Amino acid sequence: MAEPAFVRRSVTVAGRRIAYREELEPRNDPPLVFIHGLGMSSRSFRPLLPYLHDGFHVLAPDLPGAGHSDKPDEPLSVDALVTTLVGWMDAVGLGEAAFVGHSLGGQVVTHLCQRYPERVTRAVLVAATPDPDVAPAWRKALWLLVDGALEPPAMVAMATGDYLKAHPGRMWRQLKKALRVDVEARASRIEVPVLVVRGSWDLVVREPWSRRLAEAIPDGRYLAVPRGSHGLPAQKPAELAAIIREFLTA
Repeated sequence: MAEPAFVRRSVTVAGRRIAYREELEPRNDPPLVFIHGLGMSSRSFRPLLPYLHDGFHVLAPDLPGAGHSDKPDEPLSVDALVTTLVGWMDAVGLGEAAFVGHSLGGQVVTHLCQRYPERVTRAVLVAATPDPDVAPAWRKALWLLVDGALEPPAMVAMATGDYLKAHPGRMWRQLKKALRVDVEARASRIEVPVLVVRGSWDLVVREPWSRRLAEAIPDGRYLAVPRGSHGLPAQKPAELAAIIREFLTA
């Protein structure tokens, strides 16, 4: 499948440069924003985007500390990432959008839905963290390394490059901050429809947690992808895209 043409852009939010990808072709389709996981960048969605650009106008920012965005000395908390994300939406002229968040990005989108429901039409949380059953941070990091054996080699190579750019030390501090938040309590106050998706082979985010997260959201639902790993956007892009499209257009 041909990859759609994207352009790299950047805006300044609270004194920080936030880089993002946006479809080059301007359209009036509903905006769809992708939020990447820990240490990754917007390019982690490249295998998935060709399946979803038709019918949506796709954007994907690099969160602070990742990709081509500025990298603060101290990683931001999840709430600070959400504040930056809303500032980015204002800067690029997005009043509201549908969101797909992967891994830590799913946690960011969960917080976004709870704090700014008026900015989110619907949300898909893919392998959303944190899973308290896979805590503490060192255990989650270990399972993330083991999960690499299930991922496509191209995905592992891309992740390695992104991790080096984000710096492992900063990623470690970011992970520890993310694990301190009571996500279930926030999820219970979400007012928008949310779909929680997990691959059945995911070693980083387990099924009991994903089900609890979906059940905590008043209009939440859960779906498992057979033989899917933690890196679903790269491992099973066609299957995941079909799930996302069906939910967002329901």
